[in-house]
Amino acid sequence: MEAVTTMEALESLIERSKEQTVVLFKHSTRCPISAHADEEMVKVAEDFEPQGIAIGRILVVENRDVSLACTDMLGIKHESPQVIVLRDGEPAWNESHHAIRYDKLESVLGQ
Repeated sequence: MEAVTTMEALESLIERSKEQTVVLFKHSTRCPISAHADEEMVKVAEDFEPQGIAIGRILVVENRDVSLACTDMLGIKHESPQVIVLRDGEPAWNESHHAIRYDKLESVLGQ
């Protein structure tokens, strides 16, 4: 899972989603719900990155500007934690809070 700490990194991942599926994970280091979602996302990364799916993590407190830009660029209301699956440069699926689970992402990414 790659850290998305700059606007350039965010733009690069959105552009890459035109060639491969990209998952953006907005994570708050101050939230216990987000900590659980992070554990789920580590498992997702272990299984799906080797299959060619790029996964980026945005720390919403530490990289607030990137997190806000993600909201603006993709047109999806900010939530934290939040997962956004991108295909062809556009959001294809998103979920937040307790709904961020390995089994849900497995079904979406397996399509």
